[in-house]
Amino acid sequence: MAKLEKISGIVRVNVDGSVGLNGVNSKDDVVAVQALLKYAMAERPHWNKLTFPEPNGVVDRITLSFIRRFQKHARSIAGGGVAIDGRIDPAIGERAFGRRGMWTMVMLNIYALETWFYKGSKNSNYIRDIRLRFPAFNAAIGSDGVGSLDLELEPSVAGIGTLGLSLE
Repeated sequence: MAKLEKISGIVRVNVDGSVGLNGVNSKDDVVAVQALLKYAMAERPHWNKLTFPEPNGVVDRITLSFIRRFQKHARSIAGGGVAIDGRIDPAIGERAFGRRGMWTMVMLNIYALETWFYKGSKNSNYIRDIRLRFPAFNAAIGSDGVGSLDLELEPSVAGIGTLGLSLE
């Protein structure tokens, strides 16, 4: 199952198993990768005319081509540190190998964060934005609990307390 995980002190989306060419390709992990790709890249120049697959958990020819395309793009930005192998492995720490190696999964999270920032989304972070946009991603990631008990917050119907605040 895809998950939220602290990588180098920052909460990011990560996968449990590899996604893509010769990968484990568990449905939840594939949904997470498809949603991140679509959210992070669909409105960027040279990407905005492409038809992205909906996050459905199926690794098909289109999903494989988007993974490779993203890796080529990320490699050009990261100075050669991203492998172009058509597969996204779980990120273990920030660096994949050596000083310059970058996990594709970390790069996907960086691009998603950048997209969230440039969109000026009213949501508190890019992960919440993706959750609201793609219900399949929300199901794949699981609970968005808070605190040591991992309790989920539910929206309130009317304002609460003296300030009349409500949860979104």
